[in-house]
Amino acid sequence: MYSGFDGFVARTMAYTTARVWGFCYFYDKLNPDPRRTARPDWMLMAGSAGGFVAGVVTNPTDLVFSRMQVDEMYPEGYRRNYKSFADGLLKAVDEGVLMRGSLANGMRIAMLCSSMTNVFDWCKENSYFFLGPSWMNRLWATAAATAFGVATSMPFDAVRVRMHTMRPLPNGRMPYNSSWDCFKKMLYFESSSHHQSNPGGSFFAGGQAYSVRLFAICYLSQFILDSYHSGSNVSEFWQPARFNYQSGIDYDVHDPFTDGFNKYMTTKWSSEAPAA
Repeated sequence: MYSGFDGFVARTMAYTTARVWGFCYFYDKLNPDPRRTARPDWMLMAGSAGGFVAGVVTNPTDLVFSRMQVDEMYPEGYRRNYKSFADGLLKAVDEGVLMRGSLANGMRIAMLCSSMTNVFDWCKENSYFFLGPSWMNRLWATAAATAFGVATSMPFDAVRVRMHTMRPLPNGRMPYNSSWDCFKKMLYFESSSHHQSNPGGSFFAGGQAYSVRLFAICYLSQFILDSYHSGSNVSEFWQPARFNYQSGIDYDVHDPFTDGFNKYMTTKWSSEAPAA
């Protein structure tokens, strides 16, 4: 069985790079003052725009990766049998389907970027007032953000996978004409009690595995980022240790709102200093 490891590496690198770049690019445009966290509505706009662009740009790599993952489930004569990730891309180009499902893929990442960051920050910082600098802040805030991320992005992920992996019907036609057509058919035929079905069985199938994967990525990456920052690898984010609490509020000494005491003492000393 072909593992598709090169597809996983290519997909992860392309997806992560595009997602982070897209979010940060629009975030910087909307929030020109780096000393402050952007307003929730600005963060929502930055996440939606950056995530959608990232999803559309990386759709070709996602398409090939999805096909390589499910190929072993098809009968022998129905498989695509990509030899490698590059071979899959070339065959997808010949087939003319590189951007198939790009709308659903863009919406999936847009929902992840726009929902999780806001929820995590709100939960973490409000929890700090009750629990103090506790490790619980990060844990439950990540869990809450993951729940919102799954709820908002997984329906689009289900559409994406179907668009990427669909094969022609016996009459030669494709099951879905577009991402919107796929969404409508799933909603009507697979999410209605009239057809003895519900949304959980179509849009949220595999939700447990999706949730565990998303939580693990978000939670573990924060500790990796802690290690990176504690090694002074990012000098512009440096701040005294006494202002740094794990998963609490970041007291930036350069922020006029949190540096009020020092400003007061400076003003007081200047006013009381003897004239030269």
